[in-house]
Amino acid sequence: MKYLIPVDSSRASLAPIEHLEAAGRRGAGIEAVVLNVQPRMHRYIAQFTRRADRDALRAERSRAAMAAAIERLSRAGVPFRALTELGSPAERIAAVAQAERVDEILMGVGRHLRWLRWLNPSIAQSVVARTDIPVAVMARGKQSAFERYAVPAGVVGLAALFIAAE
Repeated sequence: MKYLIPVDSSRASLAPIEHLEAAGRRGAGIEAVVLNVQPRMHRYIAQFTRRADRDALRAERSRAAMAAAIERLSRAGVPFRALTELGSPAERIAAVAQAERVDEILMGVGRHLRWLRWLNPSIAQSVVARTDIPVAVMARGKQSAFERYAVPAGVVGLAALFIAAE
């Protein structure tokens, strides 16, 4: 199977690598495409810099973001290709998945502040909306005490107010 693994500089984005390492140990025939998407610079900043300097900065940031994933896949003996794209992450992830004809997109996400998800749709949700290719989201991290206790208590308190108001 061929997998697309979008990575950034977060540890959470490496969660799919563990999945591929385990599959490689089982002898599964897998191939990975590691992708890092670099944002475009705002035109007000870009006008004061040279294109070559911007490209060099993006390349350096992309290498740094993919280094851990590349090193782990190499150690595990998983065949891979590393790509860098420029633009909106969700759009580029979906486009690369289509162009590379991957079987599945594996995305690692952090769990912190997940209760705020409704305020700002995640990149993973945007990728799901843009492609028919299956997307597996693998969470990393621990819930904070605030998320574990205060948010549910607040929801229960709000529900009690609504019931009392009726």
